[in-house]
Amino acid sequence: MINSHAHLDFDNMNSVAENAVAIVPSIGQQNWIDVQMYPYFAFGIHPWMVESHSQQELDHLEYLIKCNNPVAIGECGLDYIKDIDKETQLHFFNSQLIMAEKYDLPIIIHAVKATEDVIFLLKKYSKLRGEIHGFSGSESQAKQLTSMGFYLGFGMQILNQKSTKIRQIVKNCPLEFILIETDDHHNPNDLQLVAEEIAKLKKIPIDTVTTQCDNNAILLFNLK
Repeated sequence: MINSHAHLDFDNMNSVAENAVAIVPSIGQQNWIDVQMYPYFAFGIHPWMVESHSQQELDHLEYLIKCNNPVAIGECGLDYIKDIDKETQLHFFNSQLIMAEKYDLPIIIHAVKATEDVIFLLKKYSKLRGEIHGFSGSESQAKQLTSMGFYLGFGMQILNQKSTKIRQIVKNCPLEFILIETDDHHNPNDLQLVAEEIAKLKKIPIDTVTTQCDNNAILLFNLK
């Protein structure tokens, strides 16, 4: 099974199964080097980190993208729950959208209470493809994003029976647009639980879920 979003370089992570495949995103300059230890990594500046980065780091990010082989740009995006200047967030996010289009790379997006603004910006870059990881938007936003060709990432949250909105979105979202992830959950091997829950919600075999979600990740990230 392919884990579409796992912060394996974080200190509190359990070791991942030897045969596991994961996309390892970065959050800023502090782990641009560390993520390169993994076969499939992404370079980006997370919205939580924008105030500790400057234009110089954005320029260095582009240099790294040109000189290495990331499978994506990210994790980047917008987070309106955090007390972080919106204009700064928008500047860094838009800069990374431009890079993704320029270098023909998928983009891994963090969107919290900001999905409408994310959709608005993505419409300006019609050639872009990517994943809204840890999707937390509405049903109508989910439909809008998938109609634009974007994938939605779902993780451990869907195991929570009280997360009725997200569970309903998973149930209704076409499997062809779903990716599975563990994000910063301490045990990346719990990805199996996410796949099992999607199978239960959709009332389809677990093998159907894992095969299609793997194919989605292979297609999006151009995995060999």
